[in-house]
Amino acid sequence: MTKRQKEIIKDNLNAYIANFGYIKIEKEDYGKGFYIFTDKQRVEQGSWTQYCYNIDYLNGWLYGAVQAVNSIMKPIQKAEV
Repeated sequence: MTKRQKEIIKDNLNAYIANFGYIKIEKEDYGKGFYIFTDKQRVEQGSWTQYCYNIDYLNGWLYGAVQAVNSIMKPIQKAEV
């Protein structure tokens, strides 16, 4: 991961680690994507949790995970008729 990419995700990555405690991000060999592992067992098994096809998607995924765990995201409610 480049210095610029680290800077882009810094805030959301720190928030993710504060809430979940563990994350491993591996850059794919070819292309712009990243594999996300959410615990050490998944790393050992080679079983990634999420694939993010670019740095912006990764940053959004980190943000969304933190929002969800803190119940900031509200469920979609059906409109009353």
